[in-house]
Amino acid sequence: MSSWRECKLGDVAEVKTGKSNAQDSILNGIYPLFDRSQIVKQSNRFLFDDEAIIVAGEGKEFIPRYFSGKFDLHQRAYAVHKITQAIPKYIFYAIWANKEYFESVAVGSTVMSLRLNHFTEFPLTLPPLEEQKEIAEVLSSLDDKIDLLHRQNRTLEELAQTLFRQWFVEEAKEEWEEKPLSKIADFLNGLACQKFPPENDIDKLPVLKIKDLKDGISENSDWVTSNVKPGYIVNNGDVIFAWSASLMVKIWDGKQCVLNQHLFKVTSKDFPKWFYYHWCKFHLDNFIAISSAHATTMGHIKRGDLDEAMCMIPSDHELQDMNEKMSPLIEKLENNSKQIKHLENLRDTLLPKLLSGEVRISG
Repeated sequence: MSSWRECKLGDVAEVKTGKSNAQDSILNGIYPLFDRSQIVKQSNRFLFDDEAIIVAGEGKEFIPRYFSGKFDLHQRAYAVHKITQAIPKYIFYAIWANKEYFESVAVGSTVMSLRLNHFTEFPLTLPPLEEQKEIAEVLSSLDDKIDLLHRQNRTLEELAQTLFRQWFVEEAKEEWEEKPLSKIADFLNGLACQKFPPENDIDKLPVLKIKDLKDGISENSDWVTSNVKPGYIVNNGDVIFAWSASLMVKIWDGKQCVLNQHLFKVTSKDFPKWFYYHWCKFHLDNFIAISSAHATTMGHIKRGDLDEAMCMIPSDHELQDMNEKMSPLIEKLENNSKQIKHLENLRDTLLPKLLSGEVRISG
Protein backbone atom coordinates (compact mmCIF):
# COMPACT_ATOMS: atom_id res chain seq x y z
CA MET A 1 0.00 0.00 0.00
CA SER A 2 2.98 2.33 0.44
CA SER A 3 3.19 2.68 -3.35
CA TRP A 4 -0.41 3.89 -3.57
CA ARG A 5 -0.83 7.66 -3.81
CA GLU A 6 -3.61 10.14 -3.12
CA CYS A 7 -4.44 12.75 -5.77
CA LYS A 8 -7.26 14.62 -7.48
CA LEU A 9 -8.91 13.68 -10.77
CA GLY A 10 -7.69 16.95 -12.26
CA ASP A 11 -4.10 15.83 -11.65
CA VAL A 12 -4.36 12.91 -14.08
CA ALA A 13 -7.05 13.89 -16.60
CA GLU A 14 -8.69 16.73 -18.51
CA VAL A 15 -12.37 17.46 -18.00
CA LYS A 16 -14.49 19.02 -20.74
CA THR A 17 -18.15 19.92 -21.20
CA GLY A 18 -20.05 19.70 -24.47
CA LYS A 19 -20.78 22.66 -26.70
CA SER A 20 -24.22 24.22 -26.82
CA ASN A 21 -26.03 23.69 -30.12
CA ALA A 22 -29.74 23.69 -29.34
CA GLN A 23 -30.89 23.56 -32.97
CA ASP A 24 -28.83 20.51 -33.80
CA SER A 25 -28.65 18.42 -30.65
CA ILE A 26 -27.62 14.93 -31.73
CA LEU A 27 -28.78 13.44 -28.46
CA ASN A 28 -32.08 15.33 -28.77
CA GLY A 29 -33.24 15.04 -25.20
CA ILE A 30 -32.22 11.43 -24.50
CA TYR A 31 -29.23 12.37 -22.36
CA PRO A 32 -27.79 10.98 -20.17
CA LEU A 33 -28.22 7.64 -21.95
CA PHE A 34 -25.66 8.49 -24.65
CA ASP A 35 -26.96 6.00 -27.20
CA ARG A 36 -24.15 5.18 -29.64
CA SER A 37 -26.72 5.00 -32.45
CA GLN A 38 -27.21 8.77 -32.05
CA ILE A 39 -23.55 9.62 -32.66
CA VAL A 40 -22.96 11.60 -35.87
CA LYS A 41 -19.68 13.01 -37.08
CA GLN A 42 -20.02 16.74 -37.72
CA SER A 43 -17.26 19.32 -37.92
CA ASN A 44 -19.07 21.83 -35.69
CA ARG A 45 -19.68 19.37 -32.86
CA PHE A 46 -17.52 18.72 -29.79
CA LEU A 47 -16.22 15.29 -30.77
CA PHE A 48 -13.96 13.03 -28.75
CA ASP A 49 -11.74 10.36 -30.20
CA ASP A 50 -10.23 8.63 -27.18
CA GLU A 51 -11.15 6.82 -23.99
CA ALA A 52 -13.38 8.86 -21.72
CA ILE A 53 -15.72 8.66 -18.76
CA ILE A 54 -19.00 10.53 -19.28
CA VAL A 55 -21.12 11.88 -16.43
CA ALA A 56 -24.38 13.81 -16.80
CA GLY A 57 -24.02 17.37 -15.61
CA GLU A 58 -27.44 17.64 -14.02
CA GLY A 59 -30.17 15.40 -12.66
CA LYS A 60 -30.76 13.23 -9.60
CA GLU A 61 -28.18 10.50 -10.19
CA PHE A 62 -24.74 10.99 -11.67
CA ILE A 63 -23.88 7.60 -13.15
CA PRO A 64 -20.56 7.37 -15.04
CA ARG A 65 -20.37 5.68 -18.43
CA TYR A 66 -17.22 4.52 -20.18
CA PHE A 67 -16.69 5.26 -23.89
CA SER A 68 -13.93 4.35 -26.29
CA GLY A 69 -13.70 5.76 -29.80
CA LYS A 70 -15.25 8.78 -31.50
CA PHE A 71 -18.38 10.19 -29.92
CA ASP A 72 -20.28 13.42 -29.45
CA LEU A 73 -20.81 15.09 -26.07
CA HIS A 74 -24.06 16.69 -24.96
CA GLN A 75 -23.76 20.24 -23.62
CA ARG A 76 -25.06 19.21 -20.17
CA ALA A 77 -22.51 16.46 -19.66
CA TYR A 78 -18.87 16.17 -18.69
CA ALA A 79 -16.14 14.05 -20.25
CA VAL A 80 -13.09 12.95 -18.29
CA HIS A 81 -10.44 12.22 -20.95
CA LYS A 82 -6.75 12.57 -21.90
CA ILE A 83 -5.98 10.46 -18.86
CA THR A 84 -2.29 10.19 -17.95
CA GLN A 85 -0.49 8.33 -15.14
CA ALA A 86 -3.57 6.16 -14.80
CA ILE A 87 -5.54 3.45 -16.62
CA PRO A 88 -8.79 4.94 -18.02
CA LYS A 89 -10.85 1.90 -17.07
CA TYR A 90 -9.48 2.06 -13.52
CA ILE A 91 -10.53 5.73 -13.33
CA PHE A 92 -14.00 4.71 -14.51
CA TYR A 93 -14.35 2.18 -11.71
CA ALA A 94 -12.93 4.64 -9.16
CA ILE A 95 -15.64 7.15 -10.16
CA TRP A 96 -18.31 4.44 -10.18
CA ALA A 97 -17.36 3.31 -6.67
CA ASN A 98 -17.67 6.86 -5.34
CA LYS A 99 -20.45 8.23 -7.56
CA GLU A 100 -22.38 9.41 -4.48
CA TYR A 101 -19.66 12.08 -4.21
CA PHE A 102 -21.31 13.98 -7.06
CA GLU A 103 -24.70 13.84 -5.33
CA SER A 104 -23.11 15.35 -2.22
CA VAL A 105 -21.45 18.28 -4.04
CA ALA A 106 -24.11 19.03 -6.68
CA VAL A 107 -25.71 22.46 -6.41
CA GLY A 108 -29.23 23.67 -7.10
CA SER A 109 -32.71 23.58 -5.61
CA THR A 110 -35.06 22.00 -8.18
CA VAL A 111 -32.42 20.65 -10.60
CA MET A 112 -29.10 19.52 -9.17
CA SER A 113 -26.08 20.42 -11.29
CA LEU A 114 -22.37 19.73 -11.34
CA ARG A 115 -19.55 22.16 -12.00
CA LEU A 116 -16.12 21.67 -13.48
CA ASN A 117 -14.36 21.89 -10.11
CA HIS A 118 -16.49 19.02 -8.79
CA PHE A 119 -14.62 16.81 -11.24
CA THR A 120 -11.14 18.26 -10.96
CA GLU A 121 -11.36 17.98 -7.16
CA PHE A 122 -12.69 14.40 -7.21
CA PRO A 123 -10.46 12.40 -4.80
CA LEU A 124 -8.53 9.41 -6.12
CA THR A 125 -6.36 6.69 -4.64
CA LEU A 126 -4.03 5.31 -7.30
CA PRO A 127 -2.04 2.09 -7.03
CA PRO A 128 0.85 1.49 -9.46
CA LEU A 129 -0.16 1.30 -13.12
CA GLU A 130 0.23 -2.46 -13.35
CA GLU A 131 -2.06 -2.99 -10.38
CA GLN A 132 -4.56 -0.50 -11.80
CA LYS A 133 -4.59 -2.56 -14.98
CA GLU A 134 -5.14 -5.82 -13.10
CA ILE A 135 -7.99 -4.36 -11.05
CA ALA A 136 -9.65 -2.94 -14.17
CA GLU A 137 -9.31 -6.29 -15.96
CA VAL A 138 -10.96 -8.22 -13.13
CA LEU A 139 -13.89 -5.81 -12.92
CA SER A 140 -14.19 -5.51 -16.70
CA SER A 141 -14.33 -9.28 -17.10
CA LEU A 142 -17.34 -9.37 -14.76
CA ASP A 143 -19.00 -6.49 -16.62
CA ASP A 144 -18.34 -8.22 -19.95
CA LYS A 145 -20.08 -11.38 -18.70
CA ILE A 146 -22.99 -9.31 -17.42
CA ASP A 147 -23.26 -7.51 -20.76
CA LEU A 148 -23.16 -10.82 -22.66
CA LEU A 149 -26.01 -12.21 -20.55
CA HIS A 150 -28.05 -9.05 -21.07
CA ARG A 151 -27.54 -9.36 -24.84
CA GLN A 152 -28.54 -13.03 -24.70
CA ASN A 153 -31.71 -12.08 -22.85
CA ARG A 154 -32.60 -9.44 -25.43
CA THR A 155 -32.16 -12.07 -28.14
CA LEU A 156 -34.28 -14.58 -26.21
CA GLU A 157 -36.99 -11.98 -25.65
CA GLU A 158 -37.02 -11.05 -29.33
CA LEU A 159 -37.20 -14.70 -30.37
CA ALA A 160 -40.06 -15.38 -27.97
CA GLN A 161 -41.97 -12.34 -29.21
CA THR A 162 -41.42 -13.40 -32.81
CA LEU A 163 -42.80 -16.89 -32.11
CA PHE A 164 -45.76 -15.46 -30.22
CA ARG A 165 -46.64 -13.07 -33.04
CA GLN A 166 -46.26 -15.83 -35.62
CA TRP A 167 -48.62 -18.14 -33.73
CA PHE A 168 -51.25 -15.71 -32.54
CA VAL A 169 -51.24 -12.95 -35.17
CA GLU A 170 -49.92 -14.25 -38.47
CA GLU A 171 -51.11 -17.86 -38.22
CA ALA A 172 -54.05 -17.61 -35.79
CA LYS A 173 -56.89 -20.00 -36.61
CA GLU A 174 -60.50 -18.91 -36.90
CA GLU A 175 -61.74 -21.81 -34.81
CA TRP A 176 -59.67 -20.77 -31.80
CA GLU A 177 -61.66 -19.51 -28.85
CA GLU A 178 -61.33 -15.92 -27.69
CA LYS A 179 -61.14 -14.98 -24.02
CA PRO A 180 -60.42 -11.66 -22.31
CA LEU A 181 -57.07 -11.20 -20.61
CA SER A 182 -58.88 -11.10 -17.26
CA LYS A 183 -60.08 -14.69 -17.84
CA ILE A 184 -56.76 -16.30 -18.77
CA ALA A 185 -54.94 -15.02 -15.67
CA ASP A 186 -55.52 -13.62 -12.20
CA PHE A 187 -54.46 -10.01 -11.61
CA LEU A 188 -53.77 -9.41 -7.91
CA ASN A 189 -53.48 -5.73 -7.03
CA GLY A 190 -50.84 -4.85 -4.45
CA LEU A 191 -51.22 -3.62 -0.90
CA ALA A 192 -51.20 -0.09 0.47
CA CYS A 193 -47.88 -1.03 2.05
CA GLN A 194 -47.67 2.02 4.31
CA LYS A 195 -50.36 0.31 6.38
CA PHE A 196 -48.06 -2.68 7.05
CA PRO A 197 -44.88 -1.30 8.64
CA PRO A 198 -42.18 -3.72 9.81
CA GLU A 199 -42.80 -5.24 13.23
CA ASN A 200 -39.07 -5.76 13.84
CA ASP A 201 -35.74 -5.81 12.01
CA ILE A 202 -35.96 -9.51 11.14
CA ASP A 203 -39.48 -10.21 9.91
CA LYS A 204 -39.51 -7.65 7.12
CA LEU A 205 -39.24 -7.46 3.32
CA PRO A 206 -38.62 -4.62 0.86
CA VAL A 207 -41.59 -3.08 -0.95
CA LEU A 208 -41.84 -3.49 -4.72
CA LYS A 209 -42.97 -0.19 -6.21
CA ILE A 210 -43.10 0.91 -9.84
CA LYS A 211 -39.66 2.56 -9.63
CA ASP A 212 -38.22 -0.61 -8.09
CA LEU A 213 -39.74 -2.69 -10.89
CA LYS A 214 -37.63 -0.67 -13.31
CA ASP A 215 -34.46 -0.03 -11.28
CA GLY A 216 -34.44 -2.92 -8.79
CA ILE A 217 -34.60 -3.00 -5.00
CA SER A 218 -32.08 -0.61 -3.45
CA GLU A 219 -31.00 0.83 -0.12
CA ASN A 220 -33.64 3.51 -0.63
CA SER A 221 -36.52 1.04 -1.01
CA ASP A 222 -39.26 1.01 1.62
CA TRP A 223 -39.77 -1.91 3.99
CA VAL A 224 -42.87 -3.73 5.19
CA THR A 225 -43.63 -6.60 7.53
CA SER A 226 -43.24 -10.06 6.02
CA ASN A 227 -46.42 -11.12 7.85
CA VAL A 228 -48.72 -10.47 4.91
CA LYS A 229 -50.85 -12.91 2.93
CA PRO A 230 -48.56 -15.17 0.82
CA GLY A 231 -50.14 -14.01 -2.42
CA TYR A 232 -48.70 -10.52 -1.94
CA ILE A 233 -45.14 -11.78 -1.65
CA VAL A 234 -43.25 -11.44 -4.94
CA ASN A 235 -40.60 -14.03 -5.79
CA ASN A 236 -38.00 -14.15 -8.52
CA GLY A 237 -39.76 -15.25 -11.72
CA ASP A 238 -43.19 -13.78 -10.95
CA VAL A 239 -44.90 -11.75 -13.70
CA ILE A 240 -45.54 -8.18 -12.54
CA PHE A 241 -47.71 -5.67 -14.41
CA ALA A 242 -47.48 -1.96 -13.54
CA TRP A 243 -50.95 -0.63 -14.38
CA SER A 244 -50.40 3.00 -13.33
CA ALA A 245 -47.94 5.76 -14.23
CA SER A 246 -45.14 3.98 -16.21
CA LEU A 247 -47.01 0.96 -17.55
CA MET A 248 -44.81 -2.09 -18.05
CA VAL A 249 -44.84 -5.88 -17.83
CA LYS A 250 -41.81 -7.67 -16.40
CA ILE A 251 -40.74 -11.07 -15.16
CA TRP A 252 -39.34 -10.04 -11.78
CA ASP A 253 -35.63 -10.84 -11.49
CA GLY A 254 -34.89 -9.39 -8.07
CA LYS A 255 -35.06 -10.46 -4.44
CA GLN A 256 -38.17 -11.47 -2.54
CA CYS A 257 -40.38 -8.47 -1.76
CA VAL A 258 -43.97 -7.37 -1.14
CA LEU A 259 -46.32 -6.17 -3.89
CA ASN A 260 -47.29 -2.51 -3.60
CA GLN A 261 -50.49 -0.94 -4.92
CA HIS A 262 -50.52 0.10 -8.61
CA LEU A 263 -48.91 -3.25 -9.45
CA PHE A 264 -50.57 -6.52 -10.42
CA LYS A 265 -49.00 -9.90 -9.73
CA VAL A 266 -50.17 -11.99 -12.67
CA THR A 267 -50.68 -15.74 -12.24
CA SER A 268 -52.74 -18.49 -13.87
CA LYS A 269 -53.86 -21.98 -12.91
CA ASP A 270 -54.78 -22.85 -16.50
CA PHE A 271 -52.05 -21.43 -18.73
CA PRO A 272 -48.22 -21.41 -18.71
CA LYS A 273 -46.33 -18.28 -17.70
CA TRP A 274 -45.14 -17.39 -21.18
CA PHE A 275 -48.72 -17.43 -22.45
CA TYR A 276 -50.18 -14.78 -20.13
CA TYR A 277 -46.90 -12.84 -19.99
CA HIS A 278 -46.82 -12.34 -23.75
CA TRP A 279 -50.54 -11.59 -23.98
CA CYS A 280 -50.01 -8.86 -21.39
CA LYS A 281 -47.13 -7.51 -23.47
CA PHE A 282 -49.18 -7.84 -26.66
CA HIS A 283 -51.84 -5.49 -25.27
CA LEU A 284 -49.39 -3.18 -23.50
CA ASP A 285 -49.25 -0.49 -26.22
CA ASN A 286 -53.04 -0.22 -26.18
CA PHE A 287 -53.03 -0.05 -22.38
CA ILE A 288 -50.47 2.76 -22.54
CA ALA A 289 -52.70 4.66 -24.96
CA ILE A 290 -55.68 4.18 -22.63
CA SER A 291 -53.59 5.34 -19.68
CA SER A 292 -52.49 8.46 -21.53
CA ALA A 293 -56.09 9.31 -22.39
CA HIS A 294 -57.05 8.94 -18.71
CA ALA A 295 -54.08 10.91 -17.46
CA THR A 296 -54.69 13.80 -15.13
CA THR A 297 -51.90 13.57 -12.61
CA MET A 298 -51.07 9.88 -13.08
CA GLY A 299 -52.41 7.79 -15.98
CA HIS A 300 -53.70 4.29 -15.37
CA ILE A 301 -55.89 1.51 -16.70
CA LYS A 302 -58.91 -0.12 -15.06
CA ARG A 303 -59.88 -3.75 -14.62
CA GLY A 304 -62.52 -3.21 -17.29
CA ASP A 305 -59.69 -2.65 -19.78
CA LEU A 306 -58.45 -6.17 -18.99
CA ASP A 307 -61.93 -7.46 -19.79
CA GLU A 308 -61.80 -5.88 -23.24
CA ALA A 309 -58.31 -7.13 -24.15
CA MET A 310 -59.02 -10.31 -26.11
CA CYS A 311 -56.68 -13.32 -26.35
CA MET A 312 -56.70 -16.26 -28.75
CA ILE A 313 -56.84 -19.70 -27.10
CA PRO A 314 -55.45 -22.63 -29.12
CA SER A 315 -56.43 -26.24 -28.51
CA ASP A 316 -54.79 -28.10 -25.63
CA HIS A 317 -52.66 -30.10 -28.08
CA GLU A 318 -51.49 -26.98 -29.93
CA LEU A 319 -50.77 -25.16 -26.68
CA GLN A 320 -48.65 -28.09 -25.50
CA ASP A 321 -46.63 -28.02 -28.73
CA MET A 322 -46.09 -24.27 -28.31
CA ASN A 323 -45.14 -24.75 -24.68
CA GLU A 324 -42.37 -27.16 -25.62
CA LYS A 325 -40.79 -24.40 -27.73
CA MET A 326 -41.50 -21.40 -25.53
CA SER A 327 -40.92 -22.61 -21.97
CA PRO A 328 -37.19 -23.33 -22.51
CA LEU A 329 -36.74 -19.73 -23.74
CA ILE A 330 -38.37 -18.32 -20.62
CA GLU A 331 -36.36 -20.65 -18.38
CA LYS A 332 -33.10 -19.65 -20.06
CA LEU A 333 -34.01 -15.97 -19.72
CA GLU A 334 -34.73 -16.40 -16.01
CA ASN A 335 -31.52 -18.37 -15.42
CA ASN A 336 -29.54 -15.65 -17.20
CA SER A 337 -31.19 -13.01 -15.02
CA LYS A 338 -30.17 -14.91 -11.89
CA GLN A 339 -26.59 -15.11 -13.15
CA ILE A 340 -26.64 -11.38 -13.87
CA LYS A 341 -27.71 -10.60 -10.31
CA HIS A 342 -25.02 -12.94 -8.93
CA LEU A 343 -22.29 -11.33 -11.05
CA GLU A 344 -23.49 -7.82 -10.21
CA ASN A 345 -23.38 -8.63 -6.50
CA LEU A 346 -19.90 -10.10 -6.89
CA ARG A 347 -18.68 -7.03 -8.79
CA ASP A 348 -20.23 -4.61 -6.31
CA THR A 349 -18.69 -6.52 -3.40
CA LEU A 350 -15.23 -6.65 -4.98
CA LEU A 351 -15.23 -3.07 -6.25
CA PRO A 352 -14.62 -1.18 -2.98
CA LYS A 353 -12.31 -3.90 -1.65
CA LEU A 354 -10.07 -3.77 -4.74
CA LEU A 355 -10.03 0.02 -4.89
CA SER A 356 -9.14 0.34 -1.21
CA GLY A 357 -6.44 -2.34 -1.27
CA GLU A 358 -8.34 -4.56 1.17
CA VAL A 359 -8.23 -7.24 -1.52
CA ARG A 360 -5.06 -7.45 -3.60
CA ILE A 361 -4.57 -9.25 -6.91
CA SER A 362 -1.51 -11.47 -6.81
CA GLY A 363 0.69 -11.39 -9.85
